[in-house]
Amino acid sequence: MGHSTARAALIYQHASADRDRLIADAVSGLVKKGRKRGARRSKKKDKKPDGHGAGTEG
Repeated sequence: MGHSTARAALIYQHASADRDRLIADAVSGLVKKGRKRGARRSKKKDKKPDGHGAGTEG
């Protein structure tokens, strides 16, 4: 990695692991939030169909 000592490399590796954990937790929270929104939207879609020809008679 180009660090002058193995100790320096370990310090940066630890900091990187901590940052990776924060990023993973943030992404996980976004996914959970998106799934909750998707579940609410899919319930609404079940009540009111949409798509090709929705609400029209041919």
